[in-house]
Amino acid sequence: MELRLPRNETVAIEGNPQGLVLCCREGIVWLTQEGDDRDRFLAPGDMFCFAHGGKAVLEGHREALVTIVRGKHGASPAPAGRRDAASGFEAGIRLVYHGSGR
Repeated sequence: MELRLPRNETVAIEGNPQGLVLCCREGIVWLTQEGDDRDRFLAPGDMFCFAHGGKAVLEGHREALVTIVRGKHGASPAPAGRRDAASGFEAGIRLVYHGSGR
């Protein structure tokens, strides 16, 4: 799934993102997740693997393009395909947009 995040737009990943991999393709993305007191900034080429469940929040620190894929242990993640971001692409995952009027 591809997500384009305008600057200062936030997207909440609700549900259980465990096993998903977030890949920053363009721009800068700020990421935080429930149960983890660390905040992260991802630049192009950076990836983050969701090791546990809990709501996550992304924000385009600069306009950004990210992909979210289903990771496989020991293998490079393969794109899950472009789908309607509002409906979610995995059972139990829902994306909620804030800040852009979507």
